[in-house]
Amino acid sequence: MIKLYHYTLKENLEKILSEGLKPTSHYEEFTDLRRGVVFCWLSPDDQKIFNDNIVCLEIEVEEDRCMVAEMDYISFAMMYKYGGANFGGKNLPINPDASNLFVKLYEVTATKIDNCEKNNFFTPEVLVKGEIRANHIKILN
Repeated sequence: MIKLYHYTLKENLEKILSEGLKPTSHYEEFTDLRRGVVFCWLSPDDQKIFNDNIVCLEIEVEEDRCMVAEMDYISFAMMYKYGGANFGGKNLPINPDASNLFVKLYEVTATKIDNCEKNNFFTPEVLVKGEIRANHIKILN
């Protein structure tokens, strides 16, 4: 088992602590790597969104369910697919070729967590396949 970290809005906390974390389908159309996963972090400091309404959860999962990928690459793919300014980024134009290249970078640099060197990633996101049961989740103090 490995410890990972997941951030959520405080309003989701009660449901998560009773039902666990379910895989998301948000942005899974980019790559199969993102299909049916829960997004986590290697350490609590990896998350870059700062909001007083967010709480950090510590979870334990089996290592063989985890891949680590470069979140920045998929973020750039999204910005080029939808247009950067519309997706919270710089004023990047819609460019499907650039989007596809960043998806490929995301896929070829992803690795199993036991092969991962945290220093090899700017923003390492952990893709945990399947759901995470509530008894493997606690609030990080």
